[in-house]
Amino acid sequence: FSQVKKNKELTVSFGPTSTKIKNKNISDDKYLIIDYKNGYNMDFCFNKYFSPRAGVGFGLGLSSFNQTEYQKGKFEKYSVKDIDGNIYDEWIDSDVTFTNKLKYLDLPITLHLLLGNSSRFYGFIDLGVINQFLLTGDYTMKGSVENMGTYPSGNPYFYLVSQNNSYYDYKVQQYDIKKTDTYKSYNLSGHFSFGLAAALNDNLFFKIQPYANIGFSDITAKDLQGVDYQNVFGSKSSYQKTKLFSLGLNVGFALNIGK
Repeated sequence: FSQVKKNKELTVSFGPTSTKIKNKNISDDKYLIIDYKNGYNMDFCFNKYFSPRAGVGFGLGLSSFNQTEYQKGKFEKYSVKDIDGNIYDEWIDSDVTFTNKLKYLDLPITLHLLLGNSSRFYGFIDLGVINQFLLTGDYTMKGSVENMGTYPSGNPYFYLVSQNNSYYDYKVQQYDIKKTDTYKSYNLSGHFSFGLAAALNDNLFFKIQPYANIGFSDITAKDLQGVDYQNVFGSKSSYQKTKLFSLGLNVGFALNIGK
């Protein structure tokens, strides 16, 4: 192992990330389809070893989280009372897309452990936390929602007042909303990764590193903090925290700068 003994090390890595912006109310909403899109991660790190097999790492990086939710289709709710107490079947024709795009400046602090004895290959484990500071947090909502419904066809009174038996409170809502001043500005995530490094020469190693980041902080938009969730029919659910989760695979290089 002495042939790959390290003192100080610089690393750089980059790769795709599978991301989730997790909120229980959104995932439980049967009227939504969630598209967990991929992001990216870039990381520069300085590792200082305090023993032959262990050190601490301090990093600087960038990461992104992208997610889209679709509320599209004709949804029906049977035997609903209107504002006058009359029974009708409510229909909603929705075609709405929600997009979330977040970018963070990352400051990881990790315990860095070396595994193995080969002079040409070694394994490693990183365990720690990532301080994430929001650079941009864009949210958009685009589309339309049409409220419809039908009253009992056998009642001539409802037939007259509801315009050919359609819901008398008929309306169409158009949405074209874009917010940039949203989401919490700080997130703390736990980090775990492991990887392999292969020597290109005595001081330069190629590395491959799968990892997982689990968010601890609630990053819900500022104007929605503590607010009940509401689905397309107006049914409410109690507030749930929004947290970040990512799985990624970075590749890069490690350079010994001290032995």
